[in-house]
Amino acid sequence: MRLLSLGILGILLAAVYWVGATVYSERIEQDITERSTAALSEYSDDVSVAVDGRDVTIVGAVSSENERDQVKSVANSVWGVRKTADQITIEEAVVPRFNFDADYENQKLHMAGTVDDDDTVAMINNIHKALPPSTLISTGVIGTGAAELIRSPEKVETGIAAVTQLNRGDLKITDEDFILNGVVSDEARRDAIERLIATRADALEPLDVQLNIDIDPYTTITQACRDAMKTATHGNVLNYKVDYSNIESRYTAQLDAVASVINGVCAGQVTHILVESHADVTGGEGYNQGLSERRAATVHDYLIGKGVPEHQITAFGYGEFRPIATNETVEGRAQNRRTEIHFSTDQLNLSAHSDD
Repeated sequence: MRLLSLGILGILLAAVYWVGATVYSERIEQDITERSTAALSEYSDDVSVAVDGRDVTIVGAVSSENERDQVKSVANSVWGVRKTADQITIEEAVVPRFNFDADYENQKLHMAGTVDDDDTVAMINNIHKALPPSTLISTGVIGTGAAELIRSPEKVETGIAAVTQLNRGDLKITDEDFILNGVVSDEARRDAIERLIATRADALEPLDVQLNIDIDPYTTITQACRDAMKTATHGNVLNYKVDYSNIESRYTAQLDAVASVINGVCAGQVTHILVESHADVTGGEGYNQGLSERRAATVHDYLIGKGVPEHQITAFGYGEFRPIATNETVEGRAQNRRTEIHFSTDQLNLSAHSDD
């Protein structure tokens, strides 16, 4: 009888021990699970743990070998963990392609895309400072996080400077291509765009630059007006000395001819004169913007003095925004110190080019 009692007591003690050990083991597993999960939470939402006693198996996906090593190291450092095993896969994050798009028509510029960093976004957000106030600017979604594109703000700025010289067209910039498509009214405007792109060639590398610019002159004006404009503006060049905005006397006859054409044979056909002035990089960016505006104002005032109605003249300074030659040489800077006069109809721009 005594032996039977001892046997029953042994069974009861074993049961109690088993229950206690089981409860203790479950508490350990729960504790290790909670602390391991908390420790790994900063690395990836796709990583979880499975705990068996004090052994931890890490399950999930990370973006690199380095991140996997970090996850395993953190798991091993959790107090109470005896050993770890991993079932971690590496899934490299998909980085979106650099992709900037713009289209322009009738002084309306629309931009959208995915770029690499906030510097490019800041440049896009401030581009209105380099364009006439009459330009209507709209933006779609412009996100960041694209693959890095070296000198991306300069690439995008160059593209905007080019596309806004088209009568109508579009621009696409990716990590491989710089593509400009559009229409201008004559060779002078197309030449100015091509020279801008050539001047910025270093900034555009290593992109494949594609310029598809057609000439589509406005054909409803009379041939007499067209011939008069061509004669009046042939070789029309205004040069400026460094830090000067006055018109030298040798150019007044050319401006007189422009005014005479607008008020005479082309009256009622050419609705606007666009006076666009520029500067080289001598001096600060802000100063050069003001200098180009003073140059535009001088030509604007001269033409009004010759009888061109003020409402027909739009004058704007672009500062350093639209170079047509290198700023690294004296000769190149002299070309960038210029004014361009463009004739505008209701539909297309008819361009007469003048360099300074």
